[in-house]
Amino acid sequence: MFHALSAIGALPLRSFLLLAALAPAVFAASSCASSGTFRDGVYFGRETTYRVAPLPSPWSRISFSGNDLAWEGPQGQVVAVNGVCSGHGDPSLKVLTDHLLFGFEDRVVQAREDLRLAGRAALRTRAAATLDGVPVELELTVLKKDGCVYDLTYSAPSGGFDARVADYRKLVESFEADGSPR
Repeated sequence: MFHALSAIGALPLRSFLLLAALAPAVFAASSCASSGTFRDGVYFGRETTYRVAPLPSPWSRISFSGNDLAWEGPQGQVVAVNGVCSGHGDPSLKVLTDHLLFGFEDRVVQAREDLRLAGRAALRTRAAATLDGVPVELELTVLKKDGCVYDLTYSAPSGGFDARVADYRKLVESFEADGSPR
């Protein structure tokens, strides 16, 4: 699962973003292999349950090993939502966000904004970076609720960010977390 404190930093997220930026067709052919199910806007996973409004066309659901939910946009943009409820400790939202940026080169945090999401404090971060020389633009939203950490991420190849960021922000606004499964 590529969440803020995966066992090897953000390597799975980095690999995912690189593939998304370089080879969107790879994901179109992927079969769904999430560790949970997504039905009627609700993700039911091993560790958590949460609700998000699915992204409309032209977004396509895609799968990436160990990922909760992901969609690919028409120009290689990727939106992903992940939650983890164990093994993350209690770091700050900034530390959790910075973990998502590990491994990117030439990182420039352009803006950070505190907001309320699902009744909790959240941190939205806009950044530009390169990944193996490929420029990418990112918006990351991280929150903690009921012992769980949730990452909502948007990535786009350089120049494609503005085309679909509004869709991502609508998904973020729709996010509701039920926490750990009962």
